[in-house]
Formats: sequence, C-alpha cells, structure tokens
Amino acid sequence: SIADAVHCCQALEVSMTETAERRNRAYAPRMAPEQRREQLLDGVLQVIVDHGVHKVSIDTVARQVGVTRPVIYGLFTDSNHLLRASLDRENDAALAQIGEVFRQAEGSDPTERIPTLVDGFLDAAGEAPLRWRAILLADASTPAFRKRLERGRRALTDTIATLLRTTPLRPGVDIEMAAQALQAFIYDSARLVLAEPDRYPRERIVAYSRKAFRWLLAA
Repeated sequence: SIADAVHCCQALEVSMTETAERRNRAYAPRMAPEQRREQLLDGVLQVIVDHGVHKVSIDTVARQVGVTRPVIYGLFTDSNHLLRASLDRENDAALAQIGEVFRQAEGSDPTERIPTLVDGFLDAAGEAPLRWRAILLADASTPAFRKRLERGRRALTDTIATLLRTTPLRPGVDIEMAAQALQAFIYDSARLVLAEPDRYPRERIVAYSRKAFRWLLAA
C-alpha cells in the first residue's frame, strides 16, 4: 500500500541519518595504554580542580577527556580505582618537587634558607599549577581526600623542622612551633600566588618571608 511505502521510506531516511551521525561523530584518537592512562589521570585532576573531589566519577572523567566509559573501564575497575591512581600519581610528583626544594634550601646560605624554601615551593606550584590547585584550593570535603592533605601538611612540617635544626637559630626558639608557622605561611602563600598572581607575585612573598622570619635566625 501507499502507507506502507511511505513508512519504509521514512525508516530508510532515519537509518541513513543515524549512520551519517555515527560517521561524523568525533571519536577519541587511539593511544597506547600508558598514554591513555596519563590522559585519564589528567582528566581526574581537572575534575577535582573544577568541581571538587566528590564529583570524580567514570562519567565526569569520560566527559572531561572526551572518551567513552568502556575506554576508562579498559584501564580502571571503577571510579575509586581511577581516583586513587590520580591522587597517588600527584602525591608522588609533589613529593619529588618538595624533595628538590629542600635540597636547594639545605645547600643555600643558612641566612637564606627560609626565603630559598619559600621561593622553591612557590616555583613548584607554578610549574604544576593544576596539581597544586588540587592540593591547596580544591574542595576537600571528602574524608579520604582530606586525610591525604593532612598527611601531606604534617610531612611538610616535619621536614621543615628537620631543616631548622640544621640552621643557626636564636637560643630558645621552639622549632616545632616555628615549623608549624612556616608551613602555614608557605601553604597560604602558594594559594595566593595561584589565586591572585598579579596582586601577590612570588617576589613580593619571598621578600616578605625574608623579613618576617628573620627573628628566627641567630644574631
């Protein structure tokens, strides 16, 4: 019948349209597994910075990177696995950066160790702004993520205390309290540099640290 013929023509048109859409759809380019893994972990980091760690999921990362869910499941078992892998990678990279900062501070003139430490930390934040935005500025409402950040702060404070013990200081300086104060100053300074670099340039903060912590040093 005429009705059946019209129906067949409409169905054929729909089928051809769908085929064209599939043909024109952008597909993620093929990558080696390790390259894809790094791309996905970068996507996790961007989601953390933009939306908070609690928004990390297979779907949000897939949209961020521009891949399908099966691509992610080919490398990670679930969203927790994906998140842990990203946090572990960034933690290792941050520790490597901080280790280099402390080596530079230890090798500097004792009177310049604190400014060198502050300058090195701000330089590290500038080298990897996305990493340090996740550490310093992202929503840390998720308990596991918050515990990671707290462990990082404690480790930094302990390392600062170790550095201060090898630095000529005024008699009676409470090294633990001084390390706590310096850690808080470094973290807040890095936040300012990342959030308002024009208002709080690195040079301004380093110059202030040289004056602010001079009282710690032996005369």
